[in-house]
Amino acid sequence: MFHHYLVLLALFLFYGLAGCLYQPQMTELDSDTLSEIQEEFPIDGFGYASDIGILERGEILANQNLYELLEEMGVSQQVIWQVSNELKQKLGFRFLKQNQIYYRYRKHNNFGDVHYAPVLILMESNVRYIKIDLSDGILVQASAKPITIRIRQIEGIIESSLYKSLVLQGHSAGVGIELNEIFAWQIDFFRLYQGDNYRAIYEEFISEGEVVGVGRVLAAVFIHQNSVYKAFYYKDEQQQGYYDSEGNGIQKALLKAPFRYNQRISSSFNYSRFHPVLKQSIPHTGTDYAAPLGTPVIAVGDGEIIECKYKGANGNIVQIQHNDTYRTAYLHLNGFGPNIKKGVQVKQGQVIGYVGRTGRVTGVHLHYTLYKHNVPINSVEVNLPSQESLSESAINKFNLEVQKYSFLLGQGSILSPTNNDSYDVEKNS
Repeated sequence: MFHHYLVLLALFLFYGLAGCLYQPQMTELDSDTLSEIQEEFPIDGFGYASDIGILERGEILANQNLYELLEEMGVSQQVIWQVSNELKQKLGFRFLKQNQIYYRYRKHNNFGDVHYAPVLILMESNVRYIKIDLSDGILVQASAKPITIRIRQIEGIIESSLYKSLVLQGHSAGVGIELNEIFAWQIDFFRLYQGDNYRAIYEEFISEGEVVGVGRVLAAVFIHQNSVYKAFYYKDEQQQGYYDSEGNGIQKALLKAPFRYNQRISSSFNYSRFHPVLKQSIPHTGTDYAAPLGTPVIAVGDGEIIECKYKGANGNIVQIQHNDTYRTAYLHLNGFGPNIKKGVQVKQGQVIGYVGRTGRVTGVHLHYTLYKHNVPINSVEVNLPSQESLSESAINKFNLEVQKYSFLLGQGSILSPTNNDSYDVEKNS
């Protein structure tokens, strides 16, 4: 026992002496070498750090204007005038719309008064917005939230309509619109049958964790009355569009009707129709659609506007020359679309006017006529030529795409998680 005490005493004296002999070197800090640690604040979807203030959401009230919003933020009349001028010149912006969403940043303070940071965000859609930043001068900018793309697959059996089939599965009705446009010349989507079924792969747009839109359908199979229709999207430097599994174009040069959605035909093409106003048999060389007043009328194909004016019994009329063979006419319009006038080049699907009741009519409708070599033909029954087939140089690459999507169409559910590829919302939203 005494021996153990001697050992412990020896160890204590050794480490104690060592501790006394060793003195750690103290370095004097130079104040010039010190740097303050900067606090980091999270950045929101509009690109601002949280220290700017508390983001507040609002909705435009009836008759509320930009002047009121900016004045509440403490902006002077002169600056408000300059902002309004910038919006008009740069972005063509003129006025706010009722129920339009906007955001402002309320500053942090311990007082009862409300103060805002000099930033106003005006939403134009779920993703697009206009930023007005007066922090350092006047900045007026059109922008969009970051978007990622998720590839999804949908399949279903028609019980009553394609719309219900999609919505019941939690998918956007926008997918149905895309399918409608792809197969518009092969399938009448307003005459589907129970048991018709479909499968499709499409793009879904995600912003801040929420679905904000539907992109392009990449591949689809639709079985209608036991007939199988397939579509594969393909694009290279020379061609783009939807093709069947053999590379033949499935979309026509002209749409079947000048509407985005199907409208009821109130009077068909007929050379011996009894005219309701003139009370006599007069050839009806067109198709009348009983669409609601103000319904957008679209160009059925690319072409040049050769007539755009008020024309007596025809009312407001637009005529488009599509090529050497086909011309279309749209009569009794309530008004013309943006920038629509004689000599303008238009694209398929572009709004050229709105359904009305101008001219010699008994009610609201659109009279639509399709001409072939300047002779009116029945647009409902005519079999128009298809989109060009793929070139031989593209077939091998296209076949690889067909094999890939044909395999994926059988996999079901979400094919890939949300990716990190940025998406150009200027092109698709």
